[in-house]
Amino acid sequence: GVDTAKTDNKHIIKSDDGKAAVWVGTIDDAWEIGKPRGHGGPWLDTAVKASTPSDPYLMTGYDKKSLTLSSDTATNITAQVDLTGTGNWVNYQSFQLKAGETLDHTFPSEFQAYWIRFSSNKDAKASAQLSYK
Repeated sequence: GVDTAKTDNKHIIKSDDGKAAVWVGTIDDAWEIGKPRGHGGPWLDTAVKASTPSDPYLMTGYDKKSLTLSSDTATNITAQVDLTGTGNWVNYQSFQLKAGETLDHTFPSEFQAYWIRFSSNKDAKASAQLSYK
């Protein structure tokens, strides 16, 4: 979030009533903050339907990427990627999970894609979480 109490930051623009604020800057300003990092994903203990793809999750802009998958049901979860950002989905890899198992996967350093999404071959309560560094 944006700390609206900081009035000396030239990058923070506030609404007239002070209830909303946004940080605005150039890409060079953003890099001064530090290297981008992130954690999240399209599923977190989510009830998923067999063969129904998750929402796409942004993947571009990070050089170190890892994935953690889990499911309450034995299932095969397939990761699909959009390599060009044009909506052309291709299978990246399928992961066989046992019920209650957590599986970690590190993407190769040279791997690049714009978006990633997941589907399960069975109804399940599943998580697909990514860490970007």
